Amino acid sequence: MKIYSMQKLHFILILVFAVFLNACTTKKQVSKNNDLPTIEKTHGVTPEVSAPSMKSKERSEPAVTLGEISSLQSKVLNKTIPLSIHLPANYDSSRKTYPVLYMLGSDYRARFAMLASTLDYMGEGQIPEMILIGIDLPEGNSVLLPTWENQDTTIPDNYINFFETELIPHVDKNYRTASFKVLFGGSNSGFFTVYTLLNNPLLFNGYFASSPSLYNIPTELQQKIKSGPLKTLSENRFLHVIYSDDEGLTNDVSEFTRVLAAHKPESFTYKVDELVNQGHVPAMDFTQFLLTLYPDYNPFNFRENLESLDKVKQHFDRLSKRYGYEIQPPISVIFDLGFVTIRSKNLIAAEEIFQYSLKVYPEGKDSYLGMGLVRQTQGQLESAKAMYEKALTIDPDFSLAKRWLQRL
Repeated sequence: MKIYSMQKLHFILILVFAVFLNACTTKKQVSKNNDLPTIEKTHGVTPEVSAPSMKSKERSEPAVTLGEISSLQSKVLNKTIPLSIHLPANYDSSRKTYPVLYMLGSDYRARFAMLASTLDYMGEGQIPEMILIGIDLPEGNSVLLPTWENQDTTIPDNYINFFETELIPHVDKNYRTASFKVLFGGSNSGFFTVYTLLNNPLLFNGYFASSPSLYNIPTELQQKIKSGPLKTLSENRFLHVIYSDDEGLTNDVSEFTRVLAAHKPESFTYKVDELVNQGHVPAMDFTQFLLTLYPDYNPFNFRENLESLDKVKQHFDRLSKRYGYEIQPPISVIFDLGFVTIRSKNLIAAEEIFQYSLKVYPEGKDSYLGMGLVRQTQGQLESAKAMYEKALTIDPDFSLAKRWLQRL
């Protein structure tokens, strides 16, 4: 299926530009209300940060952080594997578990930065927040291919073993992970993503392959589709392939998907998008991958139709059953619901909403900000002050809490 629009390209380019300049994303404003404090936010979470004056003190922290560098000593591969790790913004303030996205080739720093920024941006309400684990490939991603001379697959097979027996258990042990994993790779790493699916489909729940080099061992791949582990798959798995029409992959991808369509099990779904004139490993691929994986994650528009907390919880319960792990409403959705409920003067329901927020996000600054607004609207100013101060204890630079506290 060809996609002729330039959807999301502008957004992605802005992200990459912002990463290189180490600049913060400017948040949009919602309309003001005369009865309540002015709220400047995107998705109800992050306040707008005004440009610093010339007299302001220089911050010691970077404006943008993209994660930490780690490593894992692999017995299977007999070498140390460098890792890049990016956690969700709300990781420390919640008790949730998070799905994990594994990226091959995170030593391509601009690409890793783009994925981390995209997950942060979309995790505010378009997709679930996710842990990003980058696997560096300092020898180049061709190490994930069968050998050129005799098509030996020992090394890619060892990498699958490394994921299964070492890396995934290591990540599950050290982070609050949900039982939902996605593998992302581009070019030769995209080939490995498809190769992993065909050889061990249960290892990941979703497989993202951008411009995969499917001209490598095409006969063997087709045979794996016809008689390999995928053939007897009974659990839901998903593959999404994206490539561009100007990189010479059309025939290989078409033949691969023709065989896949004829032999795939019922529990397996896939999608193939051919973009137009976007080059090798298209820049907008990752956004399309995520939107396709979570097409109806957040259908709510509280400013048009006020929903209830029960309806919000029911929606995310249905998503949890579909994806096989607990998906709780993001703090942005809860805050938006609570805010418009306060504006509708239903303070009993608003208090219930922010009590729920405090339960799910016990260290979430927005949980306390919202409850402070409830108390302020109820006329309980001392209680409101305590809530705003608690939000500032969590984040001393929380400008929205500072302003609301000053206006009490």
